[in-house]
Amino acid sequence: MKIVDNGLLTKREKDIVLRIIKSESKEQIARNLSLSPSTIKTNVENIYRKLNVHKKTEMIIFLIKNNMLILNEE
Repeated sequence: MKIVDNGLLTKREKDIVLRIIKSESKEQIARNLSLSPSTIKTNVENIYRKLNVHKKTEMIIFLIKNNMLILNEE
């Protein structure tokens, strides 16, 4: 799975988006990236604001509709 780089999200934000899609909790993401949970919370808020969405499912739909999410890379 990959997020297409269109300049909308930073590299860190794209990494967080992929981890959210894979159902990692904010705490797991924070641990895996050696960041605080509050930093992840802020990043998620920024991602949602940039994409103009309010929850995970809306984010995934946005990414698919805008051809930003590649499910299978060959």
